[in-house]
Amino acid sequence: MKYTRKPKKEEKVMALDSYLKGLKQINGYKASAIMNFTGEVLVQDTVDSNIDLGLVGATFNDIFRTAHEASVKIGLDACKESVISTPKGVIIMRCSGVKAKVHYHSIVIMAADGNQALAKMEMEKMVPKVMEELA
Repeated sequence: MKYTRKPKKEEKVMALDSYLKGLKQINGYKASAIMNFTGEVLVQDTVDSNIDLGLVGATFNDIFRTAHEASVKIGLDACKESVISTPKGVIIMRCSGVKAKVHYHSIVIMAADGNQALAKMEMEKMVPKVMEELA
């Protein structure tokens, strides 16, 4: 019988952090995080000292989970993405899927003039890779 060693928590955090690096290269990037579906931040990054996703991530996660529930109530299934636009920036949240192998959420905060389309594409590409790390 062959045994494989499970990665240590620090190795998983380093691997998850590497996925956030791709987001950091996007024009207008301010902050990002990967959270479990309850809002616990697993890894975060920010280039803006005013943003602490450890503090506000859970609040945005609650908004996202409420959107999940509301979408289901009207027969559309749980939402996979939510975008909150403000005059000074945009908050993009992405879900791996409530029925996915691993249900997690990611969040990216961008400047109002940042490349939101590229951020969404990068978040989509991250989903299977992050799920594999968290499985």
